[in-house]
Amino acid sequence: MDRRDFLLTTGGAVVAATSAAVPDAAAAEGAGAAAIPSAHGASVLRLGMAFTYAPHGPSDTAHRLARQFETMTGGRFKIEIAADCGPDSDADLFFGSAHAFAAHHPAFAYFAGLPGGSGLAPSALAQWVAVGGGQMLWDDLAATLGWKPLLAGHTGGAPLLWSRTPITGLGSFAGQRIAADGLGADVVRALGAEPVALGASGGAYALADRLVDAVEHGGAVASLANGVARTASHATGSAAEGSGPGLGLNGHGTALALHVRLSVWSQLSEGDQAILAAAAAESYQADVAEGLVHERMARQMLEGSFGVRFAVWPSDTADAIDRVAEATIAHVAGTDDRAERIDRSYFGFRNMLLGVAAVPRRTIPLA
Repeated sequence: MDRRDFLLTTGGAVVAATSAAVPDAAAAEGAGAAAIPSAHGASVLRLGMAFTYAPHGPSDTAHRLARQFETMTGGRFKIEIAADCGPDSDADLFFGSAHAFAAHHPAFAYFAGLPGGSGLAPSALAQWVAVGGGQMLWDDLAATLGWKPLLAGHTGGAPLLWSRTPITGLGSFAGQRIAADGLGADVVRALGAEPVALGASGGAYALADRLVDAVEHGGAVASLANGVARTASHATGSAAEGSGPGLGLNGHGTALALHVRLSVWSQLSEGDQAILAAAAAESYQADVAEGLVHERMARQMLEGSFGVRFAVWPSDTADAIDRVAEATIAHVAGTDDRAERIDRSYFGFRNMLLGVAAVPRRTIPLA
């Protein structure tokens, strides 16, 4: 069952689906589209994804992308998928957010998603990457680590902070353990909470085991699919995707990417490079479309089946998130000349889309 079937089931079936676990890799493989038979002599590529096997969510996106590339190449390629892998594994391909490379350079955050109101909506991020110079800058940055990056998925443009108790103001962050990706973790720390790095098991397990008090877990569709609502009944964020400012610890959510080792990319023909890029672009657009179309449906299911209470950010918290986010981004922009170029391109494109004049700001060099 893929996410479209999942979201069209009845509320009762949704409750059962979100509580079901995938026992092993074979079961997860069967949850996605059926794999095509490998042609004799097919080239095998190993894809490591930064997620556990699951029939829905980012894992489903990775499987869908792999099967699409196999189909588009007529079975000349076979992609084998391994879960819980980071970019430092020996896989040929890596599927996950650019945040996974932040330890090597903090400017990777621009290509995964910036915090607060500085983030670009999923469609706008794709536009910057495709026609605003972002891909060239991303290629340059990722090449220093031996990768060719391609946008290939998204967690949803209206990220939600899930918690057991309501977020009533800045005081709600004091002493809390909160999981958030990328620069969102720096925002969490500045707001007085303790940022917690989660493994591939995700926020639902961390909340259930009380390893964290709150977790940002993508939009309503991703949250419904991953079962986080079974252990947290409060979801704080924008009213709905596309309905207002994408305020959140990670702004407009987190983009996912297919990273291809340059040694593998250079061995592909120009035609196969184009096919892989097209498959990744189609995967990204499918994720964005599903998020937009199913966001309200998912919220209705979460409210009706789980009693989830949605709330917008309190004004003092929203203001604080934006202020801290701006300072954090300025700090990253001051890392080096490469980061400053990415920052100028990103905000120049963002200001153009918003129709506002660029506001000069001083970058803050890293110590």
